[in-house]
Amino acid sequence: MLRVFLGITIAFFLNACGQIKTPDKVSIALNPWPGNVLLYLADKKDFFSQVGINIELVRVSTLADVQRAYLAGDVDGFASTLVEVVQVGIVGGKPSKVVLIADYSHGGDVIISTAQINSVKELKGKTVGCEVSSLGTYILGKALAEHQMTLADINIVNIEQDSVGEALESRKVVAVVTYPPYSIALQSTGDYRQIFTTKAIPEDILDVLSISENVLQQQPLLVEKMHQAWKLAFDYLQQHPEEVVAMMAAQEGLSASEYVNALDGLNLLSIEQQRQLFLQPKKLQRMGEDVCETLVKIGAIESSCEHAASLFYVEP
Repeated sequence: MLRVFLGITIAFFLNACGQIKTPDKVSIALNPWPGNVLLYLADKKDFFSQVGINIELVRVSTLADVQRAYLAGDVDGFASTLVEVVQVGIVGGKPSKVVLIADYSHGGDVIISTAQINSVKELKGKTVGCEVSSLGTYILGKALAEHQMTLADINIVNIEQDSVGEALESRKVVAVVTYPPYSIALQSTGDYRQIFTTKAIPEDILDVLSISENVLQQQPLLVEKMHQAWKLAFDYLQQHPEEVVAMMAAQEGLSASEYVNALDGLNLLSIEQQRQLFLQPKKLQRMGEDVCETLVKIGAIESSCEHAASLFYVEP
């Protein structure tokens, strides 16, 4: 009896002294996108808790929703492209740093048109839909530039990803900027054609995870532990691809083959590959500045782009 009493007393004492403590929760907004597979996997397989961090994934519908959630202060971090990170710094969101470089979009982001449109060049004078506050405008600008055109040559309307199919079907627009799983649903109908993919701009669209600077200061070990969880998830995907594909395909409402095709549209980066990039601060600085300057050039934002030089996390 005494032994049991002493055990309970010691456990209570340790907890009261802060020896047993749950890490502060860090909430991260993310939308359906195959590049987020490792974050979902780390959550489902408890890799976050295994390495000693408390991560809550807040699922939203679109990239625009991801950006809005962070700007509203509803989450501590967000998974997005570098475009949204640049924009958040301009419109006054909480200062953040990129702590993970998840993947390059290599065909994942696309422009899909009605059957009457055969190329990007034929969009001139037409109405095109995209998420104007995020990646869509950037991709449109890049695609048009390849044909010596600008955003001024088309009429752009804001279309959220969950409405792209309806917009095309009703002929509100003749083309949309989209990505999986929405693009897969559109292409499976056979009614539309793909006229542009990010294969044309390799290593241009970078998908990243950003965390509030305030949180990073409060949890100085968070970045290294996020890297550990990412490695566990990356290795698990390599070792159990069929299990992961089946799990994620069911979550996104896709068949296994459709989800595999979605994954083929990006280049997931291992932690070793990411660390090599983080060891090249000048290259990362140039990436941020290039994205910002492109957004300024196409008229999507107005900025001096000074903040774009310091978007990536640097170890203290």
